[in-house]
Amino acid sequence: MLIKLWTVRPASDYALLQQQGFYSADSRYVLPERAAAYRWMAQQLAEKTPTPAGVDFPLWAWCRAHGSRQPKPDLRKRDHLEKGQPGVCIEFMLPQAQVLLSSFDGWHAVLNNHFFSLGDEEYEYHESLQTRLPPAALAREKQKSWLRIFDLDLLPEPAVYEVQAVFWRLELASVVKVDYFVAR
Repeated sequence: MLIKLWTVRPASDYALLQQQGFYSADSRYVLPERAAAYRWMAQQLAEKTPTPAGVDFPLWAWCRAHGSRQPKPDLRKRDHLEKGQPGVCIEFMLPQAQVLLSSFDGWHAVLNNHFFSLGDEEYEYHESLQTRLPPAALAREKQKSWLRIFDLDLLPEPAVYEVQAVFWRLELASVVKVDYFVAR
């Protein structure tokens, strides 16, 4: 089964995709403070589908950029890229087996090295673990909470919650449509 996705990239990335016939993440652009979170996500994707040779990190895309009511990214909004930068929104199709979906909001728990809590009571419980567990056990519990970002049934309102996708490579042959824009 194929899944429709969108990725917003600088126009230069699309030129590289056209030139090479494929595009993958360049680890030189991963900020050091985010590398651990990106490695964790790469490990989760590797458990689903093999990592291609020479690829360290996955690419990101949207499955539902603005919830199920508006899955495609709204290019009229700010902060897709730096203001004034030429960009593209690439619509493409991939086999679902090559894609790992997760809660965009939940991903921020991983990115910020926090527990993924689903309510005030759970948040309080996770906060109490900070002082009760040794560092290694605390890290294991935190990572256990992160696995729930992949359970999209936990999203309270699918119509509005954003769902992101990670995958290893974008092949030019998978591209369905490209929209050019200038970032606002």
